[in-house]
Amino acid sequence: MKITRIIPLAIFLFIIACTEIPELNNIDLKKWKEDKDACKEYRIEAVDDLLSQKEKLKGLSQNEIINLLGTADKHQLYERSQKFFIYYLNPNENCDQYTEGYVKALYIRFNSLDQAIDFNVQEVK
Repeated sequence: MKITRIIPLAIFLFIIACTEIPELNNIDLKKWKEDKDACKEYRIEAVDDLLSQKEKLKGLSQNEIINLLGTADKHQLYERSQKFFIYYLNPNENCDQYTEGYVKALYIRFNSLDQAIDFNVQEVK
């Protein structure tokens, strides 16, 4: 009796564990990850290619996004258990070449179910 409950759970967990992280075209993900705070200025070159493939990224979990794009430069909590990952696209105050003012950043919004649902570029101070 108990085994009939365990089998569907095991199948579900196996499917989740085997979700494939998508391959992104025209983006060097190693360079993206190494461009912490956008100090190397690679991210601004690659963001349009990334956004053109955002349908591949929708539905990914926070951990899957981290595996793909690296740790976000900043996290932001929002209402109703939503969260944002922020990846700087222009050098910010942590970079030598930073000039005071607004910088562009990629915002990835996650819903309360830990799924990436929105990708957009904003200017932040």
